[in-house]
Order: sequence, then C-alpha cells, then structure tokens
Amino acid sequence: MGYMQISGDIIVGIDGSRSCREAAAWALKEARHHDCGLRLISVVSPENRKFGSLGEAQDASANALATISEQLRALVPEAEFETVIEQGDPAEVLAARSEKAGLVVIGHHGSDQEVGGRIGTISFGLPGHALSPVLVYRESEDSEFDSADSHVLRGGGVVVGHDTSDYAGVAALDAADYASRTGAALRMVVATQADGDERDRAQTDLDMAWLRSQYPGLTVSAEYHEGDAAAVLAARSADADLLVIGKRGLGRFASMRVQLGRTASRVLHDAQCSLLLVPFREDPALALRRFVD
Repeated sequence: MGYMQISGDIIVGIDGSRSCREAAAWALKEARHHDCGLRLISVVSPENRKFGSLGEAQDASANALATISEQLRALVPEAEFETVIEQGDPAEVLAARSEKAGLVVIGHHGSDQEVGGRIGTISFGLPGHALSPVLVYRESEDSEFDSADSHVLRGGGVVVGHDTSDYAGVAALDAADYASRTGAALRMVVATQADGDERDRAQTDLDMAWLRSQYPGLTVSAEYHEGDAAAVLAARSADADLLVIGKRGLGRFASMRVQLGRTASRVLHDAQCSLLLVPFREDPALALRRFVD
C-alpha cells in the first residue's frame, strides 16, 4: 500500500546550500519510488543585493543548478529531472508551483547558499501557503549522496504528532507509509493533559490497530507526554529520522485544541530533524478509522 500520495511532480527549491543539495538527493529517491517527475527550481530575486545585476544572479542560479545536476547524475546516472530558473520572490514562486505539485521540498536554512535566494528563510513561511505537502529537509553528518536507494536514517524512527483530527489521521498514514518502506519504527507522540490521559490512550490504541491493518508488519508504538504539543514534538524529534505533522486540525483532546497550523509554525523553528507537513486530503482509509465513544 502507498498512502503517501504524490499526485504530481516533486519540486525542490535550490539555492546552492548543502541543505538544498541534500534535499534534492532525498527528493530524487522519492521521485524514483513514486515514479513521478522531479523539478529543481532556483528563484532569482530582483531585490537580492548580493549580486550587482540580475544577470549575475541568474548566472549564480545556473551554476547552482549545474552543480546539483552533476551530483545527482553521479548518484543515479539514469536520473531524469528538469531544472528551472524563475524570477520573483522565492516563497511566492514555490507556493504558486505547489498548486500542481505532489510535494515541495526545501532545505532548512541554507547559511552557505550561493544564490542568496532565501530558500532557507522561506522554510518558515512557505509551508503555511503551499497547497501540497512540504518537506523541510534538515541535513545531518551523513549524506543522502552515500546511497542511491536508501535515505539517511538516524535510528530514532519516524515521529508523528497525533490527535483525533482528520488532519492528524492523514499525517499518520503518510508517516506509516514512510516508516514501513524505510524499515523504521513509527512513534506516535501524543501531548496530553493529566485529566485526559485515559481517553488519549484509548484512542491511540485504536489508531495503532488501524495503522497496522493498513501496513501489516509496521512497528508502531505510542508515547504520551504532558505539556505543550509544539514543545513535546520538538523534543521528540531530537533523534528522529523524520517528524510528520498535519498542517491544520482541531483536536478533540483538550491539549490539542489549537490549530496544528499554529503548532506547525512553532515546530518549524524547533524541530531537530527533517519535517513533513501534510495538508488534509480525502483518503479512503479514514473511513476505517474508529473513535472512542
């Protein structure tokens, strides 16, 4: 089964930083797995003061795209992808592209970027405006270029922020998909309040059974932590391979009755691993999800 639905091309924002290069390699593997197109986009901002002219900025973008193209083809000689240079505000361009994209991938920060296109800085603004899922890639000491097939795994498994909302349900499906095919364990993290712990546990037990029915053989466990959802998720991301959260949703748990969009904006600042933000979609598997009476 493959519930992590990629319904269009994967788009990667390129600014020349190591973070974006690693993100592109991650995206290439995903594109091969989902058999979808891959498009690398470098956005030239006319307001960028790093370059003396628009022509210099365009040359820098071309060089950044040429460098990553060479690296990707060294990793996968038969790799197919498109490179594009666009002009405008990077956040606006990528958000517009997300309308028809299956996934938008950007690097986290990018302090060594050559293009100066602010791909890193828009990691805090793009996810809220993009219509597709967004993956904010955080690099580690190991490199995605070490393997043509396997992603970098830190050993902590996939963490998903969980509540009773349909948004969280879709995020859990995508997290389970990624965990299942990468051989990682799935950790469902629930932020609780003391008086809601029993209900939280009962619902999460139902949801773990639901995910196992969709992904036989999935290793899944639950963690319950009292406290603010964003702080809890950021802390649990310390050794995780991937953190997955729904972009928006009103949870039925007392501790999650704030929009996950607000939680996501805080987690974007504090997450210590790559972060996948998943918008709601109609998914037939949601009809099989049971809730505590």
